[in-house]
Amino acid sequence: MKRPIQLGLSILLLSSQVFAQDTLRTDVVDVVKAFKPILSEALKIQSNPNPEIPETPKPVFSYNVPDKTPEGNLTVYTIKPLSLGTSLLPKLKTNYTKVGYGNYNTPLFETYWSTTRNKNLQAGVFAKHLSSNPSTDRTFSNNTAYAYGKRFLATGMLSADLYYYRNVVNLYGLAPDFKAYTKEDIRQQWQLVDAKVAYQNIAKDTSKLNYKLDGTLYFFNSAKSLNLNETDFKLNGHFNKRISGNPLDVKTAINITQLKNGATDYQRVFVDVNPRYRLNMDKLYINVGFNATLFNDSSGNELYFFPTVEAGYNLINNALTPFAGITGNVQRNTMRSIALENPFIRNFSLNNTVNRFEVYGGFKGIISPQTSFLVMASLANIQNMLFYVADSASFYSQQTLYDTQNSSLFNLKAELNHDFDNQFSFGYVLNYYGYSISLNAPFSRPTFTNTLNMGYNMSDKFLWKVQLFTMNAREGRVLLSNNGFEDTRLKGLVDVNLGLDYRYSKHTSLFININNIANNQYQRWVTLPVYGINIIGGLAVTF
Repeated sequence: MKRPIQLGLSILLLSSQVFAQDTLRTDVVDVVKAFKPILSEALKIQSNPNPEIPETPKPVFSYNVPDKTPEGNLTVYTIKPLSLGTSLLPKLKTNYTKVGYGNYNTPLFETYWSTTRNKNLQAGVFAKHLSSNPSTDRTFSNNTAYAYGKRFLATGMLSADLYYYRNVVNLYGLAPDFKAYTKEDIRQQWQLVDAKVAYQNIAKDTSKLNYKLDGTLYFFNSAKSLNLNETDFKLNGHFNKRISGNPLDVKTAINITQLKNGATDYQRVFVDVNPRYRLNMDKLYINVGFNATLFNDSSGNELYFFPTVEAGYNLINNALTPFAGITGNVQRNTMRSIALENPFIRNFSLNNTVNRFEVYGGFKGIISPQTSFLVMASLANIQNMLFYVADSASFYSQQTLYDTQNSSLFNLKAELNHDFDNQFSFGYVLNYYGYSISLNAPFSRPTFTNTLNMGYNMSDKFLWKVQLFTMNAREGRVLLSNNGFEDTRLKGLVDVNLGLDYRYSKHTSLFININNIANNQYQRWVTLPVYGINIIGGLAVTF
């Protein structure tokens, strides 16, 4: 009975609550369920829009220009140039004349003249005379004249040179009992006229070909008593071009030389081709090429070919560069080259000295911006090495002597150079020569030499010069009239020279030169002692 009673009470209470709510809000209905949003479909335009393009009309302009030129007066104003004031280039003082006199009755005259600044032309002349006339036969006379001209063109440079040289000496090295001679018998005179014409192009582009072409012709003759005449004609071509950034250098030449000894003619022809190609890498360089010479004379033709290679490696930024290489060449001995080395020559033959193979190596570098050095050694295989002996049958003149066999020459060379701001200069060269020859000795040739040159500029007022030359003892030979010979030993020599220039003014200076201070009358060539101490002084003027 309890459950029906409880159910009826519950329904009664619920109905009373419902009615109570209805009486308070009759316009609100509460719905309780999950919310699900729904988007309606978008309305699409059924056709593509086609907007109209607006038209812009092009404006038309019209002008009324009067047919009349306006009148006016032209006024020209002169622009005042800028003034350089005291910064104008100073006048060049390259010309000078020097006159002097010394013991042994020694006059000196020297002069040089040249053109001033000119962008189109440069020319100059030089002349010098130096002679000595002591009371003995040991006289000499040296005369030199030189003229040159250069014409600068838009595409190159044209140049011409003319050189004259005359040297007169006496064969004074006669034995004490040799009295049957005249001055003409012992007089030696050599005279040279040398002319040269050259053209060199100017290539502004480094990839273009650079070249220089020149032709030389000289006449060289002796005194009438010897009746020797030599003519030499030479065409040279020097070409340079960069290939793959590296320079190719080619030198070519055709040389025709003819010697007339009385009625006898001897002609030689040389054709040279010497190319070089240089490979430059980071620190390594390699030079490769060859020396080729085609030689022709009355005995026939001969071709000489010598490969050349040199390589160097920069170890310390140009401060030290070791290098090594091989080479070879043909040295043509002419009457001119022999007489300029030994003016007392009278009997000689013209053989070519052939350097068949030479290997060399060493070190070169820079100690400071003002100091450089070189140390190198070489070993060469040489045919027809040239030496000199004295000939008693020809007034004790000099005579050539060749080692016709294959001989070897070892050379050790050291150089040191220093130049400080044009105030102090120093140069030293040492040479050692080792001979392996078929002759008894390297006659008249030294095995050890030293050369020293120093200069000091003291406040642009006093200019000092010191020269030192040494040579060790040498072997000499005198050919006797009975076809025999007599060997002798030439003592070592030390030749010290001192010079001083005193600048009295900017254009006038006084000079004095003291030569062979040690008064060493050594023999450079056998039987021919040199002067002892000799002094020469004078005046020099620049203008």
